[in-house]
Amino acid sequence: MADQAQALRDLIWKSRERAHVITITSGKGGVGKTSTSVNLAIALASRRHRVIIFDADLGLANVEVLLGLSSSYNIAHVLDGSRSMEDILVRGPGGIEVVPGSSGLAHIADLDDEGRFNILRGLESLQGLADFLIIDTMAGIGANAVTFAAAADEVLLITTPEPSSIVDAYAMLKSIHYRQEDTPVRLIVNMVSGKAQAQAVANKLANVSRNYLKRNFPYLGYLPRDPAVSQSVMQSQPFILKYPGAPVSKCMHALAARLLHHQTEFEPLKESFFKRFVQSLGLATNG
Repeated sequence: MADQAQALRDLIWKSRERAHVITITSGKGGVGKTSTSVNLAIALASRRHRVIIFDADLGLANVEVLLGLSSSYNIAHVLDGSRSMEDILVRGPGGIEVVPGSSGLAHIADLDDEGRFNILRGLESLQGLADFLIIDTMAGIGANAVTFAAAADEVLLITTPEPSSIVDAYAMLKSIHYRQEDTPVRLIVNMVSGKAQAQAVANKLANVSRNYLKRNFPYLGYLPRDPAVSQSVMQSQPFILKYPGAPVSKCMHALAARLLHHQTEFEPLKESFFKRFVQSLGLATNG
């Protein structure tokens, strides 16, 4: 690609930087990360915000499955240049929009120059289309997940009370911290028996973070273990719409309200998501 560095500088210069970019991630699978992404997006949309979910798990495509959607195009078509990011946007339930993922794609670092530039150009365009851009990463501390998380305006890190999940959540926090230490990260504890159990997990992770990383790890809230979640998954419908009166749905709305209320809690980042993302890939942006 001719003068890719200059093309990237041009993208950064024109970047619209409207959307607040939230990456939702976890240290391991099976903790409800994608379910949280989908239902939180709908909760934010119900408050008259335009919300786009970007399915950044390049190995699977779980967001569409959870929403019961079927699309003709996905992120693979953006990578090969046959479609723009706007072309592949799919309208989902509850007023949200989705960038469909694709199965079997390589890590971003392994993409060729054209594919990498196409996804960067697509991410830049998304910033100007929404109030919130929610990025649902793959589980674990792989390169893609850490790259998307470290560049975000804010990260929501999901764990459960299981000891292995707590250990893996700390490993993810540590990976984000060492990649980009000023990235704001907040904790959501999922599948808990109640408020006390969630608070105990939050306190444990906060203490470890202060002792070893010398940083605060704010606790956003919790989601209870609720049969409405598994029932909604089986029906490919978001629980917040299918079972609006369920305890987990009420807690999700409370999380959305708290997220909006505490948006000014962190110092604004000096650089935009897009520029941080380009830099995290080790691509030149100066000169």
